[in-house]
Amino acid sequence: MEEGQYIKDILTQIQSIDSEAFDRFVSEHSVCFQPKNGNWLFPMMFDYYANTYKNEEIVSLLKQLGLYLHNQCMKKDLYEITTIDKSLCIDDSYVDEYVKDIQYAQSEKPVFKDINSPWRTRGISLALHEIPTLLLNSIVFKYKKYNHPYILADIAGMYIYGQKLNEGLHYLYRSIQEIVDFPNRYWNSDYGIAGAANTFRLLHLMCPSSNIELTRKLFKYQYVYLTKLSCTTNDELFQQDAYVNRAAMVISSIARFFIPMSINPDLLYISDMYYAHYCNELAEQLSYASGWKYNMKSLTYYQHASFWPNDTGGYVDIEDKTYNEIVSQKHEQAKLIAYEYFVDFQTQKDYLDSCGIEELFRLIQHECRYNYKSLRNRVLNYKSYK
Repeated sequence: MEEGQYIKDILTQIQSIDSEAFDRFVSEHSVCFQPKNGNWLFPMMFDYYANTYKNEEIVSLLKQLGLYLHNQCMKKDLYEITTIDKSLCIDDSYVDEYVKDIQYAQSEKPVFKDINSPWRTRGISLALHEIPTLLLNSIVFKYKKYNHPYILADIAGMYIYGQKLNEGLHYLYRSIQEIVDFPNRYWNSDYGIAGAANTFRLLHLMCPSSNIELTRKLFKYQYVYLTKLSCTTNDELFQQDAYVNRAAMVISSIARFFIPMSINPDLLYISDMYYAHYCNELAEQLSYASGWKYNMKSLTYYQHASFWPNDTGGYVDIEDKTYNEIVSQKHEQAKLIAYEYFVDFQTQKDYLDSCGIEELFRLIQHECRYNYKSLRNRVLNYKSYK
């Protein structure tokens, strides 16, 4: 039986047991019946019938549903990376309210900051929406009790992009405590995975690459979360961002030290740039409208083994496989790399333990105090600073 039909049958049985309570649940939790928020259905319904309404017969049905969802997840290849286990999802719908509060507080017109670009012929501007300090403080106070990685990483990012790097560290420290272990409660949360990816992305940028051990661990964590996000998210922007950020990782100079030696990171970049454009309909529209044209960046690198067109044949001449074969095969290989890293963490290889976390934050705090300019340039990459 298909998953959707099984869920529908369980809901029908629950409704038949007590239609009044079921109707109340639908009215109070309508958000979980929206297509993009289906992962909230099981945790919301289980909490409702186990703790609020307290119906043991319905709780028994929901336990059957949870077991079914878990078994369906485990049937998938590399399910730890490629699939959300809906029986382990959490109700973090409050993050929606946080996102709306932030959007309401932001200025309508963005401030554009020019950043250093690897492309010779076009500059890059970053659009930043400002939030008045009083409004930001009120939002931080409202959500300070939530140790959710999405909220914490987002607040950290606002401080960091406002050139208050040290202030952002507090929120990154709280966030990493929630997401460094596997399993963790946010591993099957769309917002949680996105927040984890953002946390490790910022920490990876802030950590000086001279510390190879910490850099390798942060690289692996970020790669795992970005891959999980690209495979499982219901949010089209999250998915595109996952591919864009993973592409930036694998094309960096340090990637060759961490990606398995038999794999060419350039080919992973070509694949990720392709999917950054074609992963969903909105991504394709934004890729064109923004001028980024990720598909052309992918093709240029395939044709010239460079960001820029040149006289060489690039991977057209080097590789026996066609462009489409490379894109498809490396897309699948990226999942295998993430799974390999995931297994490493579970076996304590490159696992970031409490001592490693403390060392990481001491190192970044030292950078903030004694090497601020270099740290700022790594993280922000602005052409000029006020």
